[in-house]
Amino acid sequence: MLLDFFGTPEEIWQADEREIGEVFWKNEEHKKAFFREKAAWDAKKAWNEMQKKGIRFISCEDTSYPQKLKEIYDYPFGLFIRGELPKENEKTVAIVGARLCSAYGRHFAVKIAEELAGYDISLVSGMARGIDGTAQRAAIKGGGKSYAVLGCGPDICYPMQNRDLYQNLLKNGGVLSEYPPGSSPLPFHFPMRNRIISGLSDLVIVIEAREKSGSLITADQALEQGRDVMVLPGRAGDALSAGCNRLIDQGAGIFLSTDQILERLKIKKKNHTNTKKTYIALESEENLVYSVLEFQAKNLQSIADETNLTPQKVSAILVRLMLCGLVAEDVKNHYSKV
Repeated sequence: MLLDFFGTPEEIWQADEREIGEVFWKNEEHKKAFFREKAAWDAKKAWNEMQKKGIRFISCEDTSYPQKLKEIYDYPFGLFIRGELPKENEKTVAIVGARLCSAYGRHFAVKIAEELAGYDISLVSGMARGIDGTAQRAAIKGGGKSYAVLGCGPDICYPMQNRDLYQNLLKNGGVLSEYPPGSSPLPFHFPMRNRIISGLSDLVIVIEAREKSGSLITADQALEQGRDVMVLPGRAGDALSAGCNRLIDQGAGIFLSTDQILERLKIKKKNHTNTKKTYIALESEENLVYSVLEFQAKNLQSIADETNLTPQKVSAILVRLMLCGLVAEDVKNHYSKV
């Protein structure tokens, strides 16, 4: 209402009490709250602190505000940014998923993100633990760009264990938020920020999601915004895939290969006939153990039973396979393909 009445944020800031009073307010308390906030806010101090931290602000009236966001009905009135924003002609895909993901989910998050990076498709996500952070690291490692939408101020790294990713995003993309510097990562911020993740993206991919998860909120918002949604299918009965399988049941697209994404984004597939591949030669027993592994972790005893080898023998082979980068120990004595 203030923007409609005054035209620009600058005019709102410079307006006196009489002019502000001419705007229609829901009630008197709302108007009083506006003046309290304005009186308590030191604009010059806030500006100087942002400058020191390398943060810039753009309002929805700014010409550099992302046009993709302007297309959604509840776009944020402004963005606080460190690093860059996606360019208008930049193809962007969001990858979101479970924080406590499986090796199966991590494998596909890495695979998709790296392949998209090879086509200069940037990745948008929330820098969360699990699928989000894994995909964003893979995009950067693959030579691409990634952008994180935070549920806190852009000067706060949350979660703290993603400090390395946060720093890499500043060099290979950016971090952004609708919340001012210093804002804490409050629970209700995260469902709100999900609409920005989908809003900045041409397509959203969901990799592992429980029945009730933030990833499903992102998917629902993406559909409301007219974005394509694709889902990595999971095993029936697997709690981590329950949300994904429900989305598929409701008509979401099934992710089978990166070619589908390229087709939807109208990007021509590259010719990789000259790509060299590295092969690792395995001994017969190593190959036997590796053949029974899946992206879903198996415990040591199960592997021993399937291979008819002793647990001690299997354990030694698994160590060698881990040193080759072929196997990961997800939790103690539970192993999966990488």
